[in-house]
Amino acid sequence: MHPILFSIGDIHIHSYGVMLAIGFMVGISLAVKEARRVGVDPEKILNLTFYILFSSIAGSRIFHCIVYYEQFIHDPLRIFKLWEGGLVFYGGFLAAIFVSILYCRVNKLNFWGVSDIMIPSVSLGLMFGRIGCFLAGCCFGKTCDANFPLGIKFTNPLGLGVKNVPVYPTQLISAVNALVIFFILWSIRKKKTFDGMILGVFLVLYSITRSGIEIFRADPRGFVDLFGIHLSESQLVSIFMMLVALYIFIFLRRKAHSTA
Repeated sequence: MHPILFSIGDIHIHSYGVMLAIGFMVGISLAVKEARRVGVDPEKILNLTFYILFSSIAGSRIFHCIVYYEQFIHDPLRIFKLWEGGLVFYGGFLAAIFVSILYCRVNKLNFWGVSDIMIPSVSLGLMFGRIGCFLAGCCFGKTCDANFPLGIKFTNPLGLGVKNVPVYPTQLISAVNALVIFFILWSIRKKKTFDGMILGVFLVLYSITRSGIEIFRADPRGFVDLFGIHLSESQLVSIFMMLVALYIFIFLRRKAHSTA
């Protein structure tokens, strides 16, 4: 855990913010490169990435504040302290999807084709974000056995996670998971048979793996009971994402093949 990367006087540069910035910059350059390859105006994709940047940060923060409203109701200004962590990926992802749909309609772009361009960058950017979570200490795992070979201990007093006890490295597991998904998406992008396919693969892979990782997380999160099953808010959103993936692979695929 290393929440502050370095300091210049009273100015602290937080690791979490630096990793988010790196993730966005790498993702932007990758998306522009992919746009050129498939013949989509890279300028329009570049413009879209900036809309996604601001909407995803706002959406992920709003989602977090809604789920954990008790932490902010008596200190509203804490909402703006992003360096403390508290950016929920699914909140940012949903906001980015909504803004992308609007942007594609205004600019007469095929949303499903654009989503296939963007989604590998999202997965790669998520990897950097999860490394930022590890450095900040947020999104920490449950306590594990002291002999568990992958267990880690956070000791930095400025970090957000539990300290001096072995926990599952859920942030690093999430980072590796995002990187593996990126490589899968990147390797199949030239073989796709219909627009939306790459997005659909991401939704399936991420929803399943995220739901599994949630089992080992211990940081405070919102929970709901669905048909007697205790689910975290991320697992609930994962179910919704799987339904979207089913729509993509059943209806979009059928539509694309029928007009081919």
